[in-house]
Amino acid sequence: MAAEPQVYELLAQALLYPDATFAGKVHARAQALAVVASWAQQMVDALRGAALEDLQTEHVRLFVNAWGGAPCPPYESVYTNGQMLGEVSQDVAALYAQWGVEETSEMPDYAAVELAFATQLARLLLGLEAEAERDLVRQTLEAFERDHLRAWLPRLAADLQAAADLAFYQALGSALQAVFGVEEAATRTRRNMAASDRFLDLPT
Repeated sequence: MAAEPQVYELLAQALLYPDATFAGKVHARAQALAVVASWAQQMVDALRGAALEDLQTEHVRLFVNAWGGAPCPPYESVYTNGQMLGEVSQDVAALYAQWGVEETSEMPDYAAVELAFATQLARLLLGLEAEAERDLVRQTLEAFERDHLRAWLPRLAADLQAAADLAFYQALGSALQAVFGVEEAATRTRRNMAASDRFLDLPT
């Protein structure tokens, strides 16, 4: 089941490079949630007293550049294809074009861009009245979350929890895990069970 648009929007904001408005935007998006989940409150709490320069330095170290390579590259293709601009990057770019999403300067499989796309679909879903249109948007959003967001964000979350020094980015890792991690594990279990069933059904 897809999340409310404010959830995607908050997580997308948290993944952006921090500027002078960063803390205020994170706080505002957390307060916009229908229910302020514990993971969202932890992110807000972790920003209190955090110096902007420290947040910027940590963002660059985790996501952009560090000795030996960034420990948390925020691109789906790195996790699923093992390289930047892999096949999955082309897949999501084609999906964005199909839905009329304008290109940005960021790579299409950048976590914040994927979450922004999910935000747009979730908002569109809320505004539609025709059942056929709602079904199309809902199916697209659920498939995008299943095939993309849940396919790699839990691994990014685990890397963040392991590599982050600042409490905010540790909280962000926990948030990504809370939103996208549980069902991903359940999906893997169902796939493994299905594979076992196919094996057992083989003729002897």
